[in-house]
Amino acid sequence: MSVGKRLLSMFAASLLATTISCASKPLVAERPFEEAFRMELKRNVSTLNVPIETTTDDLAMVLNRTLRNELYKGSTHTSGLTADVLRNGNISISASDNYLYITVPITMSLSYRMFETPSVPLKLKFRVNAGVTPDWRVRTDVHYLGLSDLMAEEIGIGFVKFKPRKIVDDVTLPLQQMLSAQISQNINDLFPLKTQIANVWNTAHKPVLLDKSYNAWLKLTPSEVMLYPMSAHNNNVKLSVGISTFAELIVGPEPAGQAPSALPNLKQINAFDKTFRIALHTDLFYKDLCSIASTLLLNKPFENDGKKIVIKDFDLYGNGDKLVVKLQTEGSLDGIFYLTAKPAFDPQTNIFSLVDVDFDMQTQSLLLKSGDWLLHGTIRSMIQEKLNMNLTEQLEKSRQMAGKALERMQLADNVFLKGDIRALRLNDMIVQKDKISIQVYTEGESTIAFQ
Repeated sequence: MSVGKRLLSMFAASLLATTISCASKPLVAERPFEEAFRMELKRNVSTLNVPIETTTDDLAMVLNRTLRNELYKGSTHTSGLTADVLRNGNISISASDNYLYITVPITMSLSYRMFETPSVPLKLKFRVNAGVTPDWRVRTDVHYLGLSDLMAEEIGIGFVKFKPRKIVDDVTLPLQQMLSAQISQNINDLFPLKTQIANVWNTAHKPVLLDKSYNAWLKLTPSEVMLYPMSAHNNNVKLSVGISTFAELIVGPEPAGQAPSALPNLKQINAFDKTFRIALHTDLFYKDLCSIASTLLLNKPFENDGKKIVIKDFDLYGNGDKLVVKLQTEGSLDGIFYLTAKPAFDPQTNIFSLVDVDFDMQTQSLLLKSGDWLLHGTIRSMIQEKLNMNLTEQLEKSRQMAGKALERMQLADNVFLKGDIRALRLNDMIVQKDKISIQVYTEGESTIAFQ
């Protein structure tokens, strides 16, 4: 063989070897650029509803016990004329349209020098509205409405004529002031507002064991106190206080409590949301998802356009708000490729799934040159399908624990939390480095009972 032919043969062999070597070299896509994580789940606050109630009968009983019989004795606006006003029976109280209405039975006699009228029985009517001061005291404003009885326009004492209705109106001013002070004191005695709210506020900083068998805890993080104006209807008097708090169910060791912060100032509002929500956390660790998916995906053939690959390795990790799926394949296309997907959770079905599964931009660029058939294959939909997970069992268990505990849960001595749990809603979901954290919340209403 000539030297030229030998050189040509050697070149051809070298070219063939190079071609074979290049063809069998695995394709390795670049790892997706790292993105920052959102670290904390959203906090959807709840309202602990603290109703403080009494009846007008109870209020009247206290007022009758504390209000003296001699209501007024002294001068009037008419020179030389004095009045003597005495209670003449039990005071009655009714409530409607957010006002208290007080009827005070009295007898009144008038004196002028040596003359005196017989005692006249009358009924005085007052209207009361109430509010709460920033220092947590209930204050009342009493307004005189007039007499519930007919009265003569003019009477005579000796040779002097007087207008008794005008005299009654004059002497009711000190009586109004006395009634206002006494009713305020009585309501504050019946409604120890600051003491009761402080008790709940301080207790709310301590985790409460919901279920011993599951080691489940209710943790509250109170933030503010809201006061709804006093309501008075159908002879019931009610103050509604709402404690805004974040509530969560934690399974495991007792969570750390918090030192009670100072009771905040009252935030007076016209209405507040009485919904009580308990956040339920579920963490899906990538290692567990990989374990489930590996049995369904590894060493299974995927075919498209006469080409076939087998997934030999599979991994998941978080990146920003997405999951990254790492695949190592053999067959018609050897290499390492990356897909991205967004996690999704449907609270109606309790199904966790991946959506928007697609090859990462770096991988797409590589496959467009050397394996575009894989871009259009079924591997994306197969991965999306195999990573679905039903979380019904664990979420329903948490919901039942919360619901059962809230039927009547003791927070402190004589302080009970009662509530009903109805709906289950998705609150938030975040991707983290080693897991996906899902937060749903049970929703209902709660009330604090003092017993």
